[in-house]
Amino acid sequence: MGPLGPPRGSIAITADDGYASHAAHFHPLLRELGVPWTVFVLAGAVGRSNHWDLGGVGIGERHLTTEEIRRLAGEGVTIGSHGMSHRTMTDLPDEALEEELVRSREILRCLSDQGVDAVAYPRGRTDARVAAAARRAGYRLGFALGTAGDGARGADSALRLPRTALYAPDQIPGLFEATALRAPRALRALRTALQRLGGGLVTAALTARERSDG
Repeated sequence: MGPLGPPRGSIAITADDGYASHAAHFHPLLRELGVPWTVFVLAGAVGRSNHWDLGGVGIGERHLTTEEIRRLAGEGVTIGSHGMSHRTMTDLPDEALEEELVRSREILRCLSDQGVDAVAYPRGRTDARVAAAARRAGYRLGFALGTAGDGARGADSALRLPRTALYAPDQIPGLFEATALRAPRALRALRTALQRLGGGLVTAALTARERSDG
């Protein structure tokens, strides 16, 4: 990577949440192919099940343990932060936002013996306030979904990099290529709309479950 960043058209492969399957299945495949990648670890869930996710919708899975994180880091996988609790950072007050960013980075730096320079915002949501907080916490890169990073300028742009999500339906032959890779503008807009709809439904379902549990 040169002083101006990666070449135009480069693709960074990343995975969110830090699941045991990333170490068991994803890492061996990419290692065999010689492809570098980053895992954004949910620091507050290390070694635990994904109880924060939607029961009955997602498959229950264990998060990476401290030993698995250390092993991945030792084998060249870049460790990034996904916060502490998977709460939407744009909804958090300043103090809680700082806690999510600073504490998760400190925990993962100790576990990985890496700098932990990148953060992926839970559910891909960010804004100028969150990006500024990430910069103060020591991050150099921040990844968002859809159009959350559109329009960012200057120092803020590196903390609001847009991503394209890959989900289970993308296994349908041709779907990802049609809506994400070299896709016409109309289809790219459709993908963004679907991502927003899905994120909104997940957030609403989680909120409803939290209220019922409370």
